Amino acid sequence: MSKLNIMTNYIYKSILFLFVFGAMVFTSCQKELLDKDPKGVLAEGVASAATVDKQVIAAYQALGGHFFGNDESFQGPSSNWIMDVRSDDAYKGGGGIGDQTGIHQLETATQDPTNSSSVQKWRNPYFGIARCNVAIREITNLEDPLYPKDIRIAEMRFLRAHFHFDLKRNFNQIVYLDETMDPTAETNTRFTDVEIWDLIQADMQAAFDNLPTEQPEVGRITKYNAAGYLAKIAIERKQWSVAIGHCNFVMGGPFDLLDDFQQLSELDFENSIESVFTIQYSTANIFLNHNWGDLLNITSGPGINGGGYANGDDFYLGSQNLVNAFKVDNDGLPLFNSFNSGSSVSDGNYPGPLDPRIDFTFGRLGIPWKGTANYDEAWVRSQDYFPGFSGKKHVIAPDDPRVHNSFPWAASGLNFNVIRYAEILLWKAEAIIESDGSLSDAIDLINEIRERAMNSEYVKTLDGSEDAANYNIGLYSNSGWTKETARQALRFERRLELAMEGHRFYDLNRWGITEEVINNYYQTEGDRVEYLQGSVFQSNKHEYLPIPQGEIDLAPDLYEQNTGY
Repeated sequence: MSKLNIMTNYIYKSILFLFVFGAMVFTSCQKELLDKDPKGVLAEGVASAATVDKQVIAAYQALGGHFFGNDESFQGPSSNWIMDVRSDDAYKGGGGIGDQTGIHQLETATQDPTNSSSVQKWRNPYFGIARCNVAIREITNLEDPLYPKDIRIAEMRFLRAHFHFDLKRNFNQIVYLDETMDPTAETNTRFTDVEIWDLIQADMQAAFDNLPTEQPEVGRITKYNAAGYLAKIAIERKQWSVAIGHCNFVMGGPFDLLDDFQQLSELDFENSIESVFTIQYSTANIFLNHNWGDLLNITSGPGINGGGYANGDDFYLGSQNLVNAFKVDNDGLPLFNSFNSGSSVSDGNYPGPLDPRIDFTFGRLGIPWKGTANYDEAWVRSQDYFPGFSGKKHVIAPDDPRVHNSFPWAASGLNFNVIRYAEILLWKAEAIIESDGSLSDAIDLINEIRERAMNSEYVKTLDGSEDAANYNIGLYSNSGWTKETARQALRFERRLELAMEGHRFYDLNRWGITEEVINNYYQTEGDRVEYLQGSVFQSNKHEYLPIPQGEIDLAPDLYEQNTGY
């Protein structure tokens, strides 16, 4: 038996026993994935509809990336915030540069094939893929005329495509696994880059073709979810007309921008008109169902009125470069080429005009945090990252009675939007620009997003008497554009609107500008943040994570390490 098939056999067997316990959580010492024998196996081909449903639920639960312990979630999160740390948008944060060293290596481009974050980010999606494949086989074999087999298989193919997509963008050279793989076979399949993309796209297309536009249960995958993801895949592959078609399908559905930008961070607006594909979280079991992958990313701010965040770890902080990007001119438009020069936007005393989304996105010294108390030095856990810029988007207000005010810190049921409607608009605008379509139409789409920010209720001083800063945001003129200037506006809008949502590094890769942007960032940000000095991004290497050396050792005939590692 080949080493790959030993690996696959282990993954399938060690995961299978979890499926009938989809609502249970396991903790373990952090051992190598292949170091232990399976503790039980669910016999395939004898399941009832009820058991198959548990397998399907287990596959959905894999979206949270929390299987056996906490480090797998912290270092391989579903939100991909650790990839933002690789970009010019974010610092690692936490208790200093020695805290979660695997993520610090990603931030400074010093990772190697033993990097712990690469290991966790590799294995979490493959656990999810294994769950999908077993569920598909069991659904196929189930003899129950009342069970919606085609729909459930479509849901599993959507999830399988999502997990493979996540792996492809992070590692490039991956193994594609479907439900037909025989764990005891001697042959291994090594697909080309194009073949892997085709397989991912085919899975998602099959999901789209067989899913309904509505489901009876919140959180189940629909045809609209699949259309949104097909747009995401098409944008990645630069299939512009295909992307426009899928964006139009979503835009013809029950979706729109929320009225107020802040509502994206409120529990009362979960699964809203802006949520195109969402990972569902809850506090039904606080130690199982909340967002473990983002648990570290809570400011260490003090408790408020007996509640609050209690003792957050303060990871995933906005970079000074990103915060400066929210500077605007007197017309409320971005300073495309000069935002990072002159005075930095370090605290609430900055007098110049700012895009109002800045204080929905970060904590800034002297600015109220979600209407409760001013963010100050005490909220910044480590002076390595002063003045802070703790992330606001993925946490509810500290005085909300639904926030958990002991360990796990600030946990709540707040969902994570993998795709939201604003991104659909931006994808369509990008596809129009890149395919030489109507620049006026593209700018109209960008202005829709800016107008929502303009009409949102701005952050106020604690007494509510005035705006907390000099906020100003304007709309672009609809004339005088070239392809290059429209592209610049589109790319800058993605950075502002989607800041701290895990997209930036992938955008830079997709646009082919990662080396230029990151090395410029290391040079300029290193003047502000000492530990970044001397960091170098190497083209044709650092665009992807290294394949974990332990996986290559198990299947040397299948895996070839990514260039440069």
